[in-house]
Amino acid sequence: MASRKQQKEAARALRIAEEQARAARARRDQRIHLFGGIGLAAVAVVAVVIAAGSGGGTNGTGTPIKQADTTGVKLPAAKTTNLTVAVKAAGCTTIDTPDAIARTAQNRTHVQPGTKVRYATNPPSYGPHYPAPASDGEYRESNLPETPYLVHALEHGRIEYQYNPNLPAADVKQLEALFNEQDGSWAPGQLLLLYPNGTNMPYAVAATAWGHVLGCKSFNQRVFDALRAFRLTYADQGPEQLGTGPE
Repeated sequence: MASRKQQKEAARALRIAEEQARAARARRDQRIHLFGGIGLAAVAVVAVVIAAGSGGGTNGTGTPIKQADTTGVKLPAAKTTNLTVAVKAAGCTTIDTPDAIARTAQNRTHVQPGTKVRYATNPPSYGPHYPAPASDGEYRESNLPETPYLVHALEHGRIEYQYNPNLPAADVKQLEALFNEQDGSWAPGQLLLLYPNGTNMPYAVAATAWGHVLGCKSFNQRVFDALRAFRLTYADQGPEQLGTGPE
């Protein structure tokens, strides 16, 4: 009989394969929309997509980098798993959007890749998004998924750790160590993304879940408790749970 760990690994592998297939279908659909017409109709489609491009990333759904080596990187020991206490101790803030708003059909609708979307929070935590979700993993600026792909990942119950692109390398390395850490029953990197923020958020480091934002204007050693508690509170709590669900 497979162990709990083996079952989780198998489920994660299946989820990744499903999402890669969805991403491939989305790219195929986008090519059809771009090139499927003829004459002026085709030119018009291309012009609309170019004019309506969405910010926050430049590489479609993106491809996660290889897991960073964080051997020897020290993180402060956890002092609390209570989100309210951790947020206050770190000097951070939270933005919680009621389910009556965040989970409406209007805020969960799919839009065609290239469509410009305005989001109610920064960093974005809910709203219309592209048909394929970004996958678990760490991203750099060069392969950062466009924002609507990242928002779709939140709908699937994922947590996204984000940092200011100007954050010192030593601080980013600590965030990578946190990304590689086991949190309660969640394996390293499970239902989790890490990347430099591309929406000019007003924070040094932040975390998002569907309808929820944790924002920290300064990077300090109490931030790790806040990020850990946020993940434990909201992982797998999106409208579509366990990483997948009806599109």
